[in-house]
Amino acid sequence: MQKWGIAFAAALVVCLVSMYINYRSYQERHYLEWSYRNHGGEITIEFAPGWHAVHIYAMHPEDHDSHKLVFSPLPLAIALFVFTLAGRAALALVSLGEPWKDFFMLLIGFAVIIFGCRVIVDFWDDYA
Repeated sequence: MQKWGIAFAAALVVCLVSMYINYRSYQERHYLEWSYRNHGGEITIEFAPGWHAVHIYAMHPEDHDSHKLVFSPLPLAIALFVFTLAGRAALALVSLGEPWKDFFMLLIGFAVIIFGCRVIVDFWDDYA
């Protein structure tokens, strides 16, 4: 049971940090930094853990673009569930035996995976 708690705590930290990064990014640029984007015509919808952003682009010169950010608990719950399961699986394979060490090991592992995926996606977008 302790490993589930450690995995949940690490997943919660990752989700809250990603929510903060996405919120700050939206405040600066009106776009979420870490999100899945769905483009379509004059609208773009972004999904991220805890956030749902809708961008409607003006089709006439006198119109203005519209941006809307809404708290969305379903993507947050899904991300929290997935990260908790991944963390618990990692602890089942490699556990250091001490809760704090396991917690920080999970945080470092999540950071490496998240930033590694960002680097690979950016590299793929630039050179593919």
